[in-house]
Amino acid sequence: MAQEKPIGSAVPRGVVDTKTGTVGAPNQKSMEEEVRWLRDQVDALKDTLADLGIPSGRAVANTVRDTGRRAGEMAREHPAWTAVALVGLIGLILASTSRPSWYARRSSRIEDVISDIEDRLSELKERYWSSGWRPW
Repeated sequence: MAQEKPIGSAVPRGVVDTKTGTVGAPNQKSMEEEVRWLRDQVDALKDTLADLGIPSGRAVANTVRDTGRRAGEMAREHPAWTAVALVGLIGLILASTSRPSWYARRSSRIEDVISDIEDRLSELKERYWSSGWRPW
């Protein structure tokens, strides 16, 4: 049964296979075999993405670069519309992050009613206290 080892403890050099009853280090793949195996996996993933119609790797980088270039060309060809779009975008950002100017801290109807009740209670209390009435 395996026990929890603290971090930094020595790692055993061999492996015990309980199914076959063998002890020893497993065969390690060479670096070339590992790289070949990883390349095969990457190629399989690219094929899967291509079958799904999703661009991968360099195609995505080229798409992003082309989009940026087209946006720059559009800004150079139509500077007035670009300025209008930027002003609109900045206005949207400011409107969404700040409180509206028409929103002032006004008391709501419920707060007005509560304030009125508190005023009436304080008047009643003053009237009864002045006449000598005590609640206790």
